[in-house]
Amino acid sequence: MADLTGWDMTERELRAEHALNAYRERRRLRRGEDTWFGSGEGLLEMAEQGLDTDALSRRRLDVIQDALDVGMGDELAEMLYDVAREEGLDPVLAFELVRCGMGVLPPSDGVENAPVFATTDKYRPEWLESPVDPDSMLRERTLRVSFRRLRGLLEQHTGDATEAFRAFAREPDVGPVGY
Repeated sequence: MADLTGWDMTERELRAEHALNAYRERRRLRRGEDTWFGSGEGLLEMAEQGLDTDALSRRRLDVIQDALDVGMGDELAEMLYDVAREEGLDPVLAFELVRCGMGVLPPSDGVENAPVFATTDKYRPEWLESPVDPDSMLRERTLRVSFRRLRGLLEQHTGDATEAFRAFAREPDVGPVGY
């Protein structure tokens, strides 16, 4: 039975499983050269206590370079890293989720891109400031909602990341997202 996105449930679950397996493989390969992935599953952002600025910037550059290597734009790569960190998700896991093309679908009516100002400021009309680019605003919102939803499911299904990813794929508004 096909849903509104054109993907059936098994295809969405397979994509979710693929993202999780790709993340685990990337961690396995990386473990030999670097230990910043932390211990355990590491799906949620690990505490960065004790890491110096060089290690943090190297981590950022590594994730962004991996994203660029698979053909993502540099703006998307930087945005996914920053949003994943803000939402408490491991940026490498966020990269794999974006790479497989799954996420919470944006609202059908889009996102308003007019600048928001207080209506009491009569000396600063809305047209004075240029509007925010609707594509980047929609992209950031889609990333933020997708990462937040996945993090919530990972916290809910502690110890069973596969089930958390399947639950993410079963959500009614999750489907193919063209980030």
